[in-house]
Amino acid sequence: MVWALQAGVLLVVAVVLRRVLRMGQTASREKVSRQPKPNSPVYLSLTSEIEAHTTILGVLLNDAIEEQNSGNTELARHTLNLFDSERQRVVDLVINLQNLALKYLPAALNTIVTRTLSDRSFRSEPVSDLIRRQGNLEQFVFRSKLRFQLQLRLLRRATAILNESFEEIKHDAEVNSKLFDWALSQIDLHLHDLDLLARETLLGFSAELASMPRGVLQELADEVIALTSRSSVLKTLVPAAHQQVR
Repeated sequence: MVWALQAGVLLVVAVVLRRVLRMGQTASREKVSRQPKPNSPVYLSLTSEIEAHTTILGVLLNDAIEEQNSGNTELARHTLNLFDSERQRVVDLVINLQNLALKYLPAALNTIVTRTLSDRSFRSEPVSDLIRRQGNLEQFVFRSKLRFQLQLRLLRRATAILNESFEEIKHDAEVNSKLFDWALSQIDLHLHDLDLLARETLLGFSAELASMPRGVLQELADEVIALTSRSSVLKTLVPAAHQQVR
C-alpha cells in the first residue's frame, strides 16, 4: 500500500514537472518570436549613420598605423588627430542614443528581450574589467524593463569609460613620443570595443522600438533624426522614416 502511494506521488510530480518544462519551452519560444526584426527605417538610419562613422575611424586608424610603420610619424600624428575628432562624434552619438533609449523606456509596452554582455567579447582593459564586475547584476533582476534599463546604463557607463581611456592614451602619447606605437595598438583595441558597444546599443534600441506604441514612434523618430541630422548619410532615409511612423 505504501509502495503504491509513493508511486502515485512520483507520477503526479512527473506530470507536474513535464507541464512546467513545456510551459518554459513555450515561453522561451514566445520570447524569441518577439525579438524585433531590424527593418525599421529609424533603426536603419541609425545603423547607416554609426556604420559610416566607424568605417571612417577604421580607415583613419589604418592610415595612421601605415604612416607610422613607414617612418612618417608626423603625418601619422596628424591622421590620428583626425581620427580623434571623428571618434568623439561617434561616442557622442552612441551615448545620446543610450540616453534616448532610457528616456523612452517607460513608454515600452511589451517584454524587452535583453542580451547578456560578456567581458570576453571586449578587448580593452577598462571595458572588459567593467563588464566582468557589473555585467552579471542583471541576471538577478526578473522584470524585463528594469533589466533592460540596467543594461543600457552599463552600456552608457562602458562607453564613457572607454572615451576616458581614449583621452588618456592620446595624452600619454603626446607627452612621451616613445609611447606612440603603444598608443596605436591600444587605440586599435579600443576601436573594436567602441564598435561593439555601438552595435549592442543599436540592438537594444531595436528591441525597444518593437515595444513602442505607435503614438510615440513619431516623436521618437524626430529625436533620432535630430541626433543624426549633421550627417549626409540620412538624407535619403529621413522621408522614409517619417512615412513609416505616420
